[in-house]
Amino acid sequence: MPPALAEFGRDWPSLDYDEDLNEIFLYHGTNCYRRWEIARSGSLEPGRNLYSFFSTNAIDAYTYARAACMRDIGPNTFNSLICEPVVLKIKFTGRTWLQVDFLKFKTGEDTGLPSFEAAVLGPISCTNIVDVLHCTHGRRLGAGDTNRTFEDGKFLTSIRHLKEKLTKNRMDTWVLKKLGFMRQTVEVRLSGGEVPELTSDDHLRKLRQSQARA
Repeated sequence: MPPALAEFGRDWPSLDYDEDLNEIFLYHGTNCYRRWEIARSGSLEPGRNLYSFFSTNAIDAYTYARAACMRDIGPNTFNSLICEPVVLKIKFTGRTWLQVDFLKFKTGEDTGLPSFEAAVLGPISCTNIVDVLHCTHGRRLGAGDTNRTFEDGKFLTSIRHLKEKLTKNRMDTWVLKKLGFMRQTVEVRLSGGEVPELTSDDHLRKLRQSQARA
């Protein structure tokens, strides 16, 4: 078990610790998409191993943030939010410090300062996030403003626009569009009719059908 927060801060004076308020600031590395998920849910939830991990060093947290970006990138999950590493600066009081299950000491070779990784049980409220580092989508996580962003649909509309833009630029979509248009043109003209204009949604629907048959 880790020591009490006051004792831990006293033993390691180089940490980001406020002795008067008995508060310590830890850093969590993630990506911007997960940052918006945290804002929407209202708390930072533990992962599949029932822990969420924090660093006493922002540089270490940024390393984990870049790893989170690479982990979340996939063939159908690719946008500017996922690709942007984000470090959350989070305040721990004496009460929330009790959720720390264990500490792992690191040498802190990059900075020459002692560095710890803290494994935390249970959710951390979004109100404990005091700053957002390395983010170009807005720095603060005010609960009211962020929730309104989701409620008015602007953020989801932007995500949908990014997905549609990436889909339109896919090579297989372009090839299918050309082949489909040529086939339909020949069939309609042979039957003596007029060729209708296909939309991108029509081509995407055909692409999904061909993938399902495959």
